[in-house]
Amino acid sequence: MAKAHKISGVKPLCSYRENARIILPQKVEEVYTWEPFIRDVARHEELHNMRISIKRLRYTMELFRIVYAFEKECPKDGTPTDEERFDEFLAVIVDLQEILGDIHDGDVVLQVLTDYAHQSASDAVAPPSLPATGKDGIAKLIDQTRETRKTDYEKFLEKWEQLSAADFKRKLLSFLVT
Repeated sequence: MAKAHKISGVKPLCSYRENARIILPQKVEEVYTWEPFIRDVARHEELHNMRISIKRLRYTMELFRIVYAFEKECPKDGTPTDEERFDEFLAVIVDLQEILGDIHDGDVVLQVLTDYAHQSASDAVAPPSLPATGKDGIAKLIDQTRETRKTDYEKFLEKWEQLSAADFKRKLLSFLVT
């Protein structure tokens, strides 16, 4: 697992809001350091590291939620409050974390099943816990897990592309520092 990037510029004697403006953009940038790897389906470790970075961003955002819960003035034109906008951004982060979590779960299950299938194949006789017909079941389960992982990966890429097209990163950073 990748280590969290070091946060610089925190000012302990400044307000909670000022430190949120310093810390959160750095957490966003940490997430985007993994973007160059996401279009390679075989970059399992990097996708997992992106998930961990997104998780750190999520929990840091939740920690600073109170900062965005207060409006300077109530919008009269029906535009969302800062709190509502914050919750919308956070919901996207949570969704990305969950999709990447599903991908990682698939990677782990595939590794375990593949290792087991190879171990069973190298045995002259099926282990007592797995009858010969069970080997076919393992192969089928591997195929199903691969397909589910592929679907989750495609879902993630589609979501990421939509967010990129909507300029999500810029909008999030702009919101976090104002």
